[in-house]
Amino acid sequence: MNFNFILPQKIIFGENSTKRIGEEVKRLGARRILIATSRGMLQRGSLKGVTDSLQEHKLSFEVFSKVDPEPPIEDVYDCIAFAKKTESDLLIGLGGGSVMDIAKKVAVDLVLPKIMIPTTAGTGSEVTHESVLKVDGKKKAFVDEKIIPDIAIVDPNLMKTMPPRLVASSGIDALAHAIECYDSKKSNLLVKTLAFEAYKIIKDNLREAVENDKKAIENMALGSLMAGISFGNSGTALAHALSYPLSNEGIPHGEAVAMVLPYALEFNEFDARVINEIKEIIRNLKLGREIKGDIEGMAKTVMEDKKHLSNNPRKVTFENVMSIYKKVVEGVKK
Repeated sequence: MNFNFILPQKIIFGENSTKRIGEEVKRLGARRILIATSRGMLQRGSLKGVTDSLQEHKLSFEVFSKVDPEPPIEDVYDCIAFAKKTESDLLIGLGGGSVMDIAKKVAVDLVLPKIMIPTTAGTGSEVTHESVLKVDGKKKAFVDEKIIPDIAIVDPNLMKTMPPRLVASSGIDALAHAIECYDSKKSNLLVKTLAFEAYKIIKDNLREAVENDKKAIENMALGSLMAGISFGNSGTALAHALSYPLSNEGIPHGEAVAMVLPYALEFNEFDARVINEIKEIIRNLKLGREIKGDIEGMAKTVMEDKKHLSNNPRKVTFENVMSIYKKVVEGVKK
C-alpha cells in the first residue's frame, strides 16, 4: 500500500479559536495581512473577531470583500491586484468555500502564506489543495499541493449564525465528500477511516443543526473538517461531476450536490440503506431547484470532467449521465 497524505502544517479547532489568529500570523512572520471575504461578511461579527485579534498583536490589515458566490477567475485577478497594491505578505480567507478558493489561489499565485477560516460547515476547503473557480462561465478545479493552507482555524462559533438552508446545503456537501471519497479509486485505509467517521457525525447531526442546535453545529464543523481532510486526499467522483453543470446554471454548489447525490450513489450501487437515509434527509430539508439548462448539453460537460469520472468506482457513459439527469429532473418535480 502506497499513498501521500497532504495536510496544513497546523489545524486549530474549537470555540473561540479565532482569537488565536494574531499569534499564528506573527508565528508565520507576516506584518501586512489581507483578509479576503464576501460583501455580506462586512456586517458580521466573524470579521470583527479576526480583526480584533490582529489589532491585539499590532498587525496591520486590509480587507478585500469583492468575492462573488461561485466565483469567476476574474475575482482572483482583482484580489491579486489589491494584494500587490497593499503590499500584503499573508492571506486570510474568511468565509465559505468560494472565499477560501479565491484566497488560496491568490496566495499560491503570489507565493504568500495563507490561513483559512471557514464560516460554513460543509466545503472542507480550509484543508484541501484544490481551488474551484469559474473559467469562461464553467467551473474548473485547480489542483496543486502548493494550494494547501499553512493553517486552518475552525471555530464553530462562526457557523452558528448560518441560515437553515445554508446549514442544510453545506451539510449535504460535506456528507457527499465523506461518501464519495470513501468509495473513490484513490481512497486508502486512512481516508476511509476518517470518511466513515465523518459520515456518521454529519448524518447524526445535520437535522438538529438545521434547527439551530448549537452542539449539533459544533459537531457538523468537526464532521466537515474530517470529510475535507478525506476528500482532499482522495478526491470526489460522479456526484460532484454531475453538480458542476447545475452550478454553472446558477444553483448553489451544496444544493446542486444534494440534487444529484442519491442518483449518483444508486448508479455506483452504494448501500441502499444509506441512500434511503440521504433521500429522507434531503426531502425533509426541502433541498432542490428547477433545472433550466439543457440536460444533453450538461451531460456533455460532465463527460469532459475526467478528473471526477476517472475517480468514480464505476465507468460512466454519456447515456448513464443522461439517464441520471432525467431522474434528477423528475425528482425535483415531485
